[in-house]
Order: sequence, then C-alpha cells, then structure tokens
Amino acid sequence: MPTKKRGNPKSIRWKWGFLLSIAFFLLYFLSALFMLNVYTGYHYDEQKDEAENLLYSVQTALSEIDTKLSVNSVESMFEKISVSTVTKGLQSVGNYPFLEDLKNRGANIRVFDTEGQLLYETQKSYTTFIKNPDTYLRETKLNNLEAFVAGGPILSKEESFLLGYVQIVFRLNDYHTVVSQMKQYFWLVTAIVLVLSAAAGYGIAIYFFRPIKQMVDTMDAIEEDTLSETRIKISKSKDEFTDLSVHINGLLDKMALYVTQQKQFVEDVSHELRTPTAIVEGHLKLLNRWGKEDPQILDESLAASLTEIQRMKTLVQEMLDLSRAEQVEIHYKNEVTPIRNVVLHTFHNFKMLYPDFVFNLDDDLNREIYVNIYRNHFEQILVILMDNAVKYSTDRHEIHLSISESMSYVQIAIQDFGEGMSQEDQQKIFSRFYRVDKARSRNKGGNGLGLSIAKELLEGYKGDITVESVLGHGSVFRIQLPILKNYVPDEEL
Repeated sequence: MPTKKRGNPKSIRWKWGFLLSIAFFLLYFLSALFMLNVYTGYHYDEQKDEAENLLYSVQTALSEIDTKLSVNSVESMFEKISVSTVTKGLQSVGNYPFLEDLKNRGANIRVFDTEGQLLYETQKSYTTFIKNPDTYLRETKLNNLEAFVAGGPILSKEESFLLGYVQIVFRLNDYHTVVSQMKQYFWLVTAIVLVLSAAAGYGIAIYFFRPIKQMVDTMDAIEEDTLSETRIKISKSKDEFTDLSVHINGLLDKMALYVTQQKQFVEDVSHELRTPTAIVEGHLKLLNRWGKEDPQILDESLAASLTEIQRMKTLVQEMLDLSRAEQVEIHYKNEVTPIRNVVLHTFHNFKMLYPDFVFNLDDDLNREIYVNIYRNHFEQILVILMDNAVKYSTDRHEIHLSISESMSYVQIAIQDFGEGMSQEDQQKIFSRFYRVDKARSRNKGGNGLGLSIAKELLEGYKGDITVESVLGHGSVFRIQLPILKNYVPDEEL
C-alpha cells in the first residue's frame, strides 16, 4: 500500500517558538509597564508635593503685607522676590529660583483681593477662580493634560485677618516632559525586546526540539529505506529526550533485525528448496516420458520424490522454528522451566530410543534450578544436541551428558566420541545450512539448521553455546543459561 504523502504542517518547533516569544514579550511588557506606572506615579506625587510647597511659600510671603492686598503691594512684593534670592524666608522652590523658572515649570501664580478681583498673575490664565476659605489642591486637565489647581486665603501674619486669595495653576511641565520621554523609551525598548523575544523564543525552541527534528529525519530516512542504518544521534544530556532516543533506536534496531531475518528466511528457503524441487521435477519428467510403462523406474521415482517432499516438509518446519527462535524475547519472556527435570526426562527418552547406545549422566545438582526459558524450547535444544551426538557417533556408541551450576549459570555438556570437526568447521558450525560433510549430512537427513536453531534460542534467553572438538575423536557441546535467583514455583507457595 503506497504511503500517503504528507503535507507541510506547521512544525511544533515553530509553534513552541511562537508561544515562547509571546511569553518572553509579555513578561517584559507587563514588568516594564508596571515599572513605568510606578515611576510616573512617584513623579506625579512628587509634583503634587511641590505644588503644595509652592502654595505654602507664596501664602507665607504674601502674609508679610500688613494691609489688604492691592495691585501695588502685590507687585512690589513680587519685585522684591524677583530681585532678592532671600526674601523673608522665600528663597526657592524645588532648587529652582522662585520666579525665574515659574513659566518654564508651568506654574502660574494669581493673587486676588478679598472680593475676588484679580490683582496680579505671573502669566495670562483663563482658569476660573472661586473664593474658598480653605486651602485646597485639586487635580484637573488643561489641554487634555493633567494639572493642579491650588489655592487658599492669605491671612495676615500677626492678626490673622483676611488679606486676599492666591491661586496657583501648576501645569506639570516637568512631569509631562519626563513621562513623554519615558514613553518614547518604553516603546523603543518594547520594539527591540519584541525582536529579541522572537529570536530567543525560536532559538530556544529549535535547540530543545532538535532531538525531535532528528527523530523525524531518521524516520523519513527509514521510510525510504527499511534497512537504513540511520539512527538518532544520542545527546550527552541525560534527559527524557535522550531516553526516548535510546528507546527509538532500540526499536529501529529490532525492526531492522526482523526485516533482515525475514529477508534471510525467504532467501534461505528459496535456496534450499531449489534442490529438492529440481529432483522431484526431474523424476516427474522421467515418469512422463517413459516411466509409466516401467514399474522399476516408477517405484524409484516415486520413492525419491516422496523422500524429497519429506525433506522439504522438514526444512520448512525447521525454518519456521528458526524464525520463531529469533523472537523469543517478545513471545516467551516470562516463561520459567525446571532445568534438572527436563534434562532427566530427555536423558531417559534417549536411553529408550537408542538401546544400543550407552548414555551416562553426571548430575552435580542437589536441587532443582529454574531458568527463564520456554520448556519446549529447552527440550528442543537438548534434542538437537543429543540427536547430533547420536548421528555423528561412529564405532563408539557412547554419549555423556552432564549438568552443573556456577555462581549465576546452569551448565550442560553433551559429549560424543564420533567423527569430530576441524577448527574451520567449528567456527562455521552454527551458521545456517552449514554441514561438515554435505553428502553424509544429506544421507543422515540433516539440513544444517539444527545448531542454528539451538544458538538462536539460547541467545534469545541470554544464554550461549560453544563447541570443542577433535577431528576423528568426537565433540563436546556446552550450553549455559542464567539462573533465576530466589524463584519459588507456584506449587511451593
């Protein structure tokens, strides 16, 4: 079935990069906005305090006039204040000369008589004046900008009678200038931070999602070539992505192994079935030409064909056994077998099957030992090795079987005194379809798969198999399997 071509979905890296960028930007924006509000609020309160201080200073200075306020007396007082840096305690407000910078700072002083008539103002103003017996300071807006209007009565210093009123319009020029500059800086820095947030967000997303990108690239490579050896690069950081990469690489290795085994299985079966198929085909052609009329040729051809068909059946079964042997870790990982019991059972079976052979058993176990292996598989291994020992025995019909244990393994040895093998044969004996003497092996009914099956089964259960042999003197096959420590069978619980 063809693989459906994928579209071009938005990468999770870019999604996370976008989210991280938004998060970084919002973190800055809200923090900066909070600080800007705090600063402007502080500066606003500072301007308010200055307005109150300015009002108090003007009230104090004008209270020095002993009579009711008039245009002349007020102008005279302000002229004195403008000329002198120290005039009856009124020196400066906010470290600025009292009158020189009033206009620059947006402060306008207006003085009224007791009837509310304007006597003096430092600048022209159209602010409404209302007589108020109490000192006040209220917030207002002038030209849509925040401002203060402060005022109150002017009382004589000595007799505390009403001399007039003062009103100060404070336009907060310093405050608005600072706030305007702060806002300009704020938006400039915001634009810069927006770019930096995007770069940082996408950079961090690309860095942290790099393992996922490698996984996708690896899967794409394997999708194109099932047997590709491309694997995910394992990073040095010990995190979840590293563990996931290790597991995925393990799964890919297993998949590649299964595909290779399947391919090998098909190739091996095709190769091995070619000979018996050709033999059967040859006999059928012979019968088709003239064998039908010749009873001897008919009998020989039928016998030979049946023999080859039986060989093909045996070969197919052995290949299936070998294929299953390569997957024992998946299907039989929880199986447990009593080793001593199976060894004794197999030993007695072979004594019964081959009465002309002498079978010796060396049992060094004083208890039952349990191993993680499927019972039928362990029996199959023993049968393969014992059957080979019988097949390849020559004049001396004697088989030795021994069982013992070490610290962590149970060890089984099967020794015969038959043909033996050369060093070259010992290195290849566990390969598929390898036969020491192909002609003699065919006569004995072997396909060269028995030892391959035994090796695959043992390796699947974390065991191993080795051989020692002397040509003309026999062979010893040794197998070992890890013992299950502290295992208690169900019937003993």
